[in-house]
Amino acid sequence: MHPLFKKLAIYLLVLLSAYSSITYLISTLREWNPRLVTNDGVYDWDTRLADARADLPADVKVIGYVSEWDILPDYDYPDNETEYVLTQFAMAPVIVTRDDQHEWSLVNLSPKDFETWAATQPANIKVTKYKQGIYLVHKP
Repeated sequence: MHPLFKKLAIYLLVLLSAYSSITYLISTLREWNPRLVTNDGVYDWDTRLADARADLPADVKVIGYVSEWDILPDYDYPDNETEYVLTQFAMAPVIVTRDDQHEWSLVNLSPKDFETWAATQPANIKVTKYKQGIYLVHKP
């Protein structure tokens, strides 16, 4: 292969790489959202559960967790699994188990679905309702 052809091929490769990088940078800057730097899904979920976490007595070590998968025949598994994992993270060091067999439970349901679930529970449960379908349930 001719040396001039090799040099030309290298220059062409460098120019195409630079062009690709610059166009990617420009498109990224156009779509850049400063909220994504400080506020993401994990942060949002942690914030969503902050009041429930604060209201949970300090001596509680394990709580139950109830969501759509416990009462609905059709539910979004990836969504439920993700929210469960995020709840475990947000409630740490408290252990969160997928059941309602503990004195305290965190329930993540729409108001209608919560009423369906609550109808199956003892009458003496105490419920604290938070925003966005979060309930802290105490079974004395």
